[in-house]
Amino acid sequence: MAVSATFGCKRKSSDALVSDHRAGKSRKLHDNAGEPQLSPQPQESKGTPCLSLSFDEVHKTITQKELIELLLFAALGDKHNVKQPSWCYLHHQKNVCGVNVTVLEGLTQLHFYRYYLQFKNLRKRYRIRQSFLPFSGNVLSDIFNTELPVSESNSPLPEGTIPVTTNNLEHEKEDLIWHPVIRKYGTETQGLTHYLLSTEEMGKKAFPLKGHPGYETFLCTESDDCVTDNSPIYGLDCEMCLTERGNELTRVSLVDSGGRCLLDELVKPENRILNYLTRYSGITKALLKPVTTRLKDVQAKLKEALPRDAVLVGHSLNHDLQALNLIHPHVIDTSLLFRRESGQRFKLKFLAEAVLNRKIQCEGKNGHNPTEDAVAALELAQYFISRGPKKVVELNLDRVWRGHATVKETPVNGTVHIPHIRFAEALQAAGRSAVHWGTAARIDTSWTAEQWHRVKCISDREVLSSFKREIPSCFFSMVEFPSSAEKTEAFSTGKKSDELFQKMLARQREMCTVYVGPLPKDWTAMSVRKLFRRCGPIQSVRLLNFTKRAHAVIEFELLEGACLAVDSLNGYELDGHSIKVLRPVKESTLDLEVILQELENDVLNENVIYISGMPEEDLHQAFCQFGTIEGVALPKKPSMRKHRKHAFIKYQNVESMEAALNSSVEHKDRTVKVCKALTPSHLHSWTGQTQHRQYHSEEWNSGEGESSVPEDSDCSDQQLCHESEMKDLMRKLDRKVGKLFKALPKNTLSVILLPGQTRADGDFSGLCFIGVKRGSSAESTKNCESELERDSERIVTHY
Repeated sequence: MAVSATFGCKRKSSDALVSDHRAGKSRKLHDNAGEPQLSPQPQESKGTPCLSLSFDEVHKTITQKELIELLLFAALGDKHNVKQPSWCYLHHQKNVCGVNVTVLEGLTQLHFYRYYLQFKNLRKRYRIRQSFLPFSGNVLSDIFNTELPVSESNSPLPEGTIPVTTNNLEHEKEDLIWHPVIRKYGTETQGLTHYLLSTEEMGKKAFPLKGHPGYETFLCTESDDCVTDNSPIYGLDCEMCLTERGNELTRVSLVDSGGRCLLDELVKPENRILNYLTRYSGITKALLKPVTTRLKDVQAKLKEALPRDAVLVGHSLNHDLQALNLIHPHVIDTSLLFRRESGQRFKLKFLAEAVLNRKIQCEGKNGHNPTEDAVAALELAQYFISRGPKKVVELNLDRVWRGHATVKETPVNGTVHIPHIRFAEALQAAGRSAVHWGTAARIDTSWTAEQWHRVKCISDREVLSSFKREIPSCFFSMVEFPSSAEKTEAFSTGKKSDELFQKMLARQREMCTVYVGPLPKDWTAMSVRKLFRRCGPIQSVRLLNFTKRAHAVIEFELLEGACLAVDSLNGYELDGHSIKVLRPVKESTLDLEVILQELENDVLNENVIYISGMPEEDLHQAFCQFGTIEGVALPKKPSMRKHRKHAFIKYQNVESMEAALNSSVEHKDRTVKVCKALTPSHLHSWTGQTQHRQYHSEEWNSGEGESSVPEDSDCSDQQLCHESEMKDLMRKLDRKVGKLFKALPKNTLSVILLPGQTRADGDFSGLCFIGVKRGSSAESTKNCESELERDSERIVTHY
């Protein structure tokens, strides 16, 4: 069965947030809300979405969970509390216009490489190809049922409902000392003077200060040089509008320590008003028209109302004092008292609800009420002073900010359950529908009609035409090809799958095999191995003594070893006689040159070379002279204690690669052998696993490293017919995938999944193809490639 899922969305214009992706880790900054953000780049609308993957990650196998990480982030992003996937980095997620997922049920990595030439679209359209760990179940159902942490943006719960989160009490105690509030104020309860801002802190936070440049015209309150813990505190809040001179005061409120309003005045600005900012201030033209009070009037009233030892409290109080043109030396700023684990500030509205259980600045009201805000800031300060820093930190406000609640009671075993919502519910909460084309036999019927919609089609052609017509208007879509599903499964299960596996394995071994001879009489298998291991690691050597002169059959572990042996050792002089190094001529190798050419041009091997005959410690220094190296891979067997003298090097550009290929690097007076990479980054690990499973008998590993290569049996007419049908089926399936890809909108992340097979006698690995459909603009393509180059780094990995 072939199933496709698509996420789509409208493009948004906002600041792009991308990072330098270094070895799967990103350099992070923080915005005012404290959420981790990535280093800013130019306008995001100009950023082309692209996926970057460090060279070490290319050789690894991803799991279903890791794939879903990418899909959820591409569809929802940080806005819905979904973070970047751990194994790759998606740039410009907000500019992703859709995410397409196509699941080709029943197919494995084995099918792709057995019918490699038939999958032209898969090979050329997708720049990332990962081994995929097979699983049991339906990947689309698992995507829809994936649980997401509840946040303000994706929660389906009624407003005001706060779910609980995991709380490991011992872990919280260990982290307590590192919280910025504890590090600044300690854990003991102190008097109010302990929380006053120093003159130095006020200067850093842009508070008006006496004698400092720019504040010469500001009015100073009459204040004592020293205040005590018993000094009175007052809450202050202001509202502003936009005038020709910038932000100017339009309303001021002052409350005493009991929350009683002492002053609530409208103020008419001196300059012409450009924007009343009614949404926030609540001020309108009609409201200010009869007002005659000016800034100097409220300054005088405040100066008269405040005693000499008064302490002013506010949230981001520096802005209020700036608007008042007022200098007051004794202040407490609640935005600096209640801090996040990252050190960033909370909003006053959030703190009032989370700490005081009070709602302020509610939607529907005509702007903010400064008296209400002043009381909230005052009571927050009183709460902090009376309870102490430790109690405040134990409220877990950082988690409440992300949509979770404080744990009110000690949970069983130190933890409590985490309420989540399914991905399908998050889509529904965001107002995004899901559509399914084809049959629903494999789709989870627990999804409600509101969460997805079915469009039944009777043929693949109808599926494609309907998909092309409807895809621009739907957010999440699933597509299956009815006629392909049954045929694919018929050819991919049971005995036929085993036969396919055995043929593919035999073909892979033959591609890595060379025949050598004639050999000197005294040469042994070890002598042959010593000479030919210069070209790469050898799987087996078998001597042929039934001929007039001795010959040998050598099977390399990698295709590159066989190619280097043919290119560099054919005609090599041994004891005065030249030897021939040739590939076997069999039915399975008749099109070998075509396959090798396609492998060489595979996008996975772009700018990648294979090197044999140089140890790890000398490798980088010898080959960095040709250009910037993006990554180095050093294959290694688990049983070996040290690395073998061969590696793959990926350069950042084709010029560097070609320079390295044409070089004559020497090591210990011997020329290092170099060729273009051929082996797909994950294929050698797959063949190693399958060889171990299929050929673990004594025949595979007998004598001194010798082995026998099984001969092909004659193909019957039935087998030839089956092979022809399989090629035709894979070619048609690849064409349908190509048509789906062409129908996708620009800047769509497309994933093609061959899920593999889970079986009692051993699993067959799958493959995951990932690519971003770019626009026709050559400039956007160039920009994306440049960005990927910036993300590359030098990595040495062992696998």
